[in-house]
Amino acid sequence: MASIVLSVLPIGSILAPLLGIVALFRFRGRPNLLGRGLAWGGIVLGLVASSIMVASAYGIYRSFIDLAARPSTALRAAWTGDAEQFRLQMVGPGKDATAATINEWIAPLRERFGTLDAVELAPSAPPVPGATPATARTEREMRALYIAVFRNESGVTRLPLDVTFERPVGVDAVTAILVRRFQFDLPGGTRIVFPDDERTDPEQPAADPRP
Repeated sequence: MASIVLSVLPIGSILAPLLGIVALFRFRGRPNLLGRGLAWGGIVLGLVASSIMVASAYGIYRSFIDLAARPSTALRAAWTGDAEQFRLQMVGPGKDATAATINEWIAPLRERFGTLDAVELAPSAPPVPGATPATARTEREMRALYIAVFRNESGVTRLPLDVTFERPVGVDAVTAILVRRFQFDLPGGTRIVFPDDERTDPEQPAADPRP
């Protein structure tokens, strides 16, 4: 009975097969006892429910992994000139960005810091004097801090990157969340923001970081 009851509970389904097996062992040599059908039912239902629960948990995990990788996918596409792949990761103005617009945006970063080597999710970004962090403008927006790693002949540079994600209206699926805004915080308080109309303070546009 315990096996069949636990088999329909989210966490109990993991224990249901074990209890069912224990019950079957106790039935040995005691043919007068009833309940073998319940024991087998608990084992089968528990295994099915546990498989569904594990598959669902793995699906959610993969969704969050894919979401966390969107900024890296978008920026790598921008650096390689793949405008279509870049737009697939974006929502809002960035979804309609042309190859020329994308190239114009990354040109100062490419000239000063070189090739994009990696984009790492960071628990917290190092403080940048004078930098103004972006804030979520709606309840559908979420922010995450990354570190963009660049490499050139001078060495490796790690820049704080503030990424804003946006969830479409009426959609709760993690897979539907896309990138809304990128904000690179450069030494000295300079910011490079994309899209341009998403700057934290429109009256203080990001300065050109090119030397």
